[in-house]
Amino acid sequence: MSNLSLNVGISNAPKEYAARKAQTAPPPQQEALRLTQALRESGFEWQTTDNADHTLKANISDFESLLTSTATDTSARVSRSGLFSQEMLVDLKSRFQKMFVSSYGNVFSHNRLLAKVAEWMVGNVMEQLALMGMSLEELNELKTQVRADLIDQNRSSMEQVIYDETMLEIIG
Repeated sequence: MSNLSLNVGISNAPKEYAARKAQTAPPPQQEALRLTQALRESGFEWQTTDNADHTLKANISDFESLLTSTATDTSARVSRSGLFSQEMLVDLKSRFQKMFVSSYGNVFSHNRLLAKVAEWMVGNVMEQLALMGMSLEELNELKTQVRADLIDQNRSSMEQVIYDETMLEIIG
């Protein structure tokens, strides 16, 4: 039985295309050379000085680099101003404080693994907050606040349990 009797034609076009592509592909050495030349076209090039130090040399003027630079987020340009840096520092500090509060609350968890990871997090976040200028008194204040919140949460949970138990006894 031939392929023609089933009205199925066998096409070798994909095999021929793959064979032609493999023949025309440049060797890896030429490909590497092409890639390094393409990097040089960016206008910047690494150069080795007499001291064997590497420096980045711009092959284009500052004006040309401004014209050819890609559009970036405006916050990158604004970050040079002191006001934006202060706002960013305050935002970062508040995020670290929230992370410290949630991690310190998890230190008292019944899940041992979670508690150990939380201890590690508390230490790291406390270090970052100290580097940002937070005093030990402020950190202790946050700890006392977290403890008080956890105690209140436990009390309300216990009240709910007592209420549910009483309702079960009444309804019964």
